[in-house]
Amino acid sequence: MNPMARLLIASPHRYPDLARLWHRFVLRELVPAFEKVPLTVEVNIFCDANADQFRPDLFPGTRLSRAGPGMRDFMEFYDATLREPCDFLLFLDADTFVLDGDWACSYFEAFHDASVAAVSFVPRRESPAIFALLCRAESYRALPAPALACRYEFPENWPHGVNLQPGDFAARELAKSGRIVVNIGAEESARHTANFRGTTGLRSSREHTTRAAGEPVFLRSVAEYPAYLVAAYDNVLLGCLYEALYHEAFAPDAAGGPLGGSLTVAEFRQALQDVRDEKQIATLGERFEQSRRNILRMAARAGVALSIPSVWAAEA
Repeated sequence: MNPMARLLIASPHRYPDLARLWHRFVLRELVPAFEKVPLTVEVNIFCDANADQFRPDLFPGTRLSRAGPGMRDFMEFYDATLREPCDFLLFLDADTFVLDGDWACSYFEAFHDASVAAVSFVPRRESPAIFALLCRAESYRALPAPALACRYEFPENWPHGVNLQPGDFAARELAKSGRIVVNIGAEESARHTANFRGTTGLRSSREHTTRAAGEPVFLRSVAEYPAYLVAAYDNVLLGCLYEALYHEAFAPDAAGGPLGGSLTVAEFRQALQDVRDEKQIATLGERFEQSRRNILRMAARAGVALSIPSVWAAEA
């Protein structure tokens, strides 16, 4: 294998504060590990929104890309990135953090097998996913475009159609052609990564719902969707780490108040009080504890101590 093969680490981001956390772990964990292969490593952040808020001085060693023709949003970003001049690609979601770069880099040896097209570090329901996907670029470029976009198949039979998430079509087509996507199991993945799924989506939902229907409508909806509650708690935790590192508010509202662009701690406590189902409360508690362990692992890697507020009203 060419000792100076080129690796591009790429990710779409809507919010610069979350991007700063992502960028910090990429540059501290992944870039040095892959440079030891050796690979020439480049990092690209696609500013899916709020591009003017992404200050270049806050993202050293990183290219900031804006939306434009052929790359109008994060969905087009994936396939546009396949056209970049690189040999390998690591797609890494905005809310996915690799805490052990040497672990991730150890799987690069899989590409000595010419039939290996990718390594999926974070699975979706035990199947390969694009959350953290290390790709052999030429394998994906050979697929029909758009290779990585989500899509519905047989939509005329909806609701019996197939809803393929980003990367699912590519994984299926690669398997058909005899290519291999190495799929890291959930247990191993969880030991080396931290995921905060839905955190960007919640912030975006607050923006759009408030604009369209008013803030009370958004706040009433939160308790109805467990995924919103999990994402809100994850943003509380990410906010604790962000403030410890940068001494600035995370997910601020228009006035600069912390978490006002997600769910403030007070709003979150109120939303949890509206959850009555005991089984759901227990499930949320387990998920919150998993996220809490993850953020403490991240804080330990970053060398900071965290003070995490209780979100259960009875404990506040």
